Amino acid sequence: MTTLAVGTSGPATSPFIGLDLAEALGLRMASGSARPRFDQDVWDFSGMIDAPAYMTPGDKIADFRPITNPLWRTVARTYLAARLLPRHPSVATLPHAYRTPLSVKSISTALGYVIRWLNYLTDQGVTSLTQVHQHHCDTFLSEVSTSRLSPGTPVHLLTVTANVAAAQALVPYSAILPDAYPKGFQPWGQQSATSIAGYRKPDANSTPVVPDEMLRPLLANCLYLIDTIGPHLATEATKARAAKGSIKLAGGYHLNQAQLRHLVADIEDRRAGGQPAPEAYLTSVNRRRNQGWSEDDLLLHVSLIQVLVNAGLKRNLSPAQRDQLRPLLEDWVRECGIEKPWCRDSPLVPCMTGEGRIPWSEPVGIFALKTMIRVVIGAAYVLTSALSGMRHSELVEIAAGSRVREEPTASLVRYRVNSRLIKHRDLGGVPESWVVIEDVYRALGIAEQVAGAKLGQLLFTGAHFTSGDETDIRRWMNGPAGQRLGLEPVPDGPLHATALRRTLSRAIAQRPHGLLAGKWHLKHVSVTTTEGYAARPGGHQARFLTEVRAEEETEHLRLTAAAYEDYRRGVRPSGNGARELLAVFQHADAALDGHRPGDARVIDDRRVEALLKARAKTLHIGVANYCWFTDPAKALCLSMAGTPDAREPLIGMCDSARCGQATHHPHHRAMWADHVEQTRAVFLGNPRISPIERARAQEIHDRAMRIVQAIDSAQETTSDQ
Repeated sequence: MTTLAVGTSGPATSPFIGLDLAEALGLRMASGSARPRFDQDVWDFSGMIDAPAYMTPGDKIADFRPITNPLWRTVARTYLAARLLPRHPSVATLPHAYRTPLSVKSISTALGYVIRWLNYLTDQGVTSLTQVHQHHCDTFLSEVSTSRLSPGTPVHLLTVTANVAAAQALVPYSAILPDAYPKGFQPWGQQSATSIAGYRKPDANSTPVVPDEMLRPLLANCLYLIDTIGPHLATEATKARAAKGSIKLAGGYHLNQAQLRHLVADIEDRRAGGQPAPEAYLTSVNRRRNQGWSEDDLLLHVSLIQVLVNAGLKRNLSPAQRDQLRPLLEDWVRECGIEKPWCRDSPLVPCMTGEGRIPWSEPVGIFALKTMIRVVIGAAYVLTSALSGMRHSELVEIAAGSRVREEPTASLVRYRVNSRLIKHRDLGGVPESWVVIEDVYRALGIAEQVAGAKLGQLLFTGAHFTSGDETDIRRWMNGPAGQRLGLEPVPDGPLHATALRRTLSRAIAQRPHGLLAGKWHLKHVSVTTTEGYAARPGGHQARFLTEVRAEEETEHLRLTAAAYEDYRRGVRPSGNGARELLAVFQHADAALDGHRPGDARVIDDRRVEALLKARAKTLHIGVANYCWFTDPAKALCLSMAGTPDAREPLIGMCDSARCGQATHHPHHRAMWADHVEQTRAVFLGNPRISPIERARAQEIHDRAMRIVQAIDSAQETTSDQ
C-alpha cells in the first residue's frame, strides 16, 4: 500500500524510480554513452543515435540541479517523465494527463519553465506545494510578465503563456507527484493559460516575409559567392586542410641534414621570388612574448611551422637549428616582408558591380579563411532554403553525396536532394527526397567542396542560419571583405529558414511579379515543386504546395478586393472581360448598400471579401492582365490549344486583347507601354527586317497600342463622369 506524504495529495515516492528512460522511450544509444535514468539529477541524452541534426547539445541535457528544493527536483522529474511516457501504467489512468508524448528535444525547454515556477515559490518562502495559493500565482504572473534583464519591459505574451501553463500543468499529475497542490486547487481556476496571459493566436500566418529590398541583395550576393568565389575558395580551403594535417603530423624536433638543406633551398627560392614570409597566428605571437621574445625580433611574427609545412616537412626545428637559420630567415623578412599565409596571388574575378576585375581575396589568416568558408556555406544554405522551401530541420540533414542528377530522357535533366523529413515524424525523421532546380544543386555542390565534406557528412552543421549566424553573414557582406568584392549591402530584417520558406510560397502564389519570378524563373520553381508533389503525394513538397495554394487564395482575394476598391473610386478596368467584372462589382455594391435606414455606411473589409470570394477563385494572374476564368468555352487559350475541357486557363498562351474573360487594369499600363516601345525600337526601327516580319511586328505593336489606349480611355471616361 502506497504511503502518502503528510500534507500532500500524492505518493511519497515516484512511480518512475529506477527507470531507464532510454529503454522506456525506445531510444538507440551509442555504445559506451551515458544512459539517462529517472533518479539522476541530470538526464543526459547526448548518446542518442537517431537525434535529428537540428538538436543542439543543450537540447540533449535536462539539468534539474538548479531547482533549489530537493523534493521538487523529484516533482519535476516525475512530471517530465509522465509527459515523456503518457502510456506508462501510472500515467495512462490519469484522466486529464497529456496524451501526446513530449519530444526529447522539448524536455530542456519545458524544464526551464518548471524551474522558474518552483524556484519562485522557494523565494516566496514556500516549502511544500500544499502551501500554494492563488496569491502566489498572481504575483508570479506579474513577475514573468516583465523582463528580468530590462525591468519594466513587457515579455512576449507567448512566453508569459508558457510560464502560466507550467504552473497549471502539474495539476493533472497530482496523484503521482511526491508533493502536490492542495486537493481541488487549480492555479487561476478554470481559466486557460492563453486567456490568463492575454495571448491570442493570430488568425493568419504570422511568419514574417523577407522584404524585397532585403531579399534582392541577399540572394544576389549569395549567387555571386557561390558561382564566382566558391570554386577559388574550395581550392584554398583544400590547401589549408592539408596544411593543418601536416602540422598535426609534425612530431619531434631536429631535422636531419638532408631535410635541413631542403628547407634552406626552399626559403632561398621563396626569397628570390619575392614571396613574403608567412605570418604567425596571434596566439603564437603572444606565447613568444610570454617566453621573452623582443618586440624588435624580426621573427616574432613569422610562422615557423608554416615555413616547414610549405617546404613539405613534417618535423619541427630544434632551438639550435632555429638559431642556425635565423640569419637566413631575417634576411628573408627584411627583403620580402611578412604576409598572411592564405589566398596569396589570388586570381582575378569580375567585381560584382561589373566594374573591372579584382583578386577574389586579399591574403588572409586562417581565421579569416574559416570565416569566408562559413559565409559561402551559409550562402548555399540561403539559396537552398529560398529556392526549395525546405525547413531548417530538413536543411541541416543534408549530407555530402545527397545530390542526385537524373536524365530520364535525352532532353530532360532532373535534380534531387535527399534529406530527412523531421516535422510530425518520430525521432530522427524519415528519408525524403526534394526535387529542386539546378541553382540549388550547384550551390550544394560548392558547399561540399568548400567544407571538404566526406560522403555522408552533414553540410550545414555550424554554418546554418541561427539568430547569431544571420547577423554574422550579413555583417561580413556589409563589411570590408564583402564591400571589396562589390557586394550589395543587406539591410536588417527577418532572415531565417521559416521566413525564406514563407517568402517562397508567397512569391509563387503572387507570380508572375516579384524578385524571384524575374531572377530565377519562378514558373520553373513552381513546376519543380509540383513535380515533387506528384512523385510523393504525402511528402514534404505536398505540404509546401498546400501552403502555396493558401497563399494564392489570399493573394487572389486581395487583388480582387483591390480591383473592387478601384471601381468604387471610379477607376474602371478595360478589356473584353470588363463588362462582366463590373456586373459582379455592381452586385456587391447593391448588397453592401442594402442596409436598413440608420445603419453605418461603412464598407467592412470582411464583408467585401465574403462577397468577392467566389469571384477571386476564378482569378488567374497573367504577365500584363487578369484572367477571370469562369467559363472554359469562352477561354481563347483553350480554344487555340484544342483543350476546351481544361479546368484552368493556359496563361502562357493568353491573348488578352481578344479573350472575353481578360481585363486590364491601370497598373498593367506600364508593361503594355513598354512593350509598345520595345517593339517599335527593336523591330519597326530596324531597316534590315523582312517585310513579313515587319508586318507581324506592326500587328503586335498595334494590338499593344490599342490596349494602352483602352486603359487610358477607361480612365478618361471615369474622370468625365
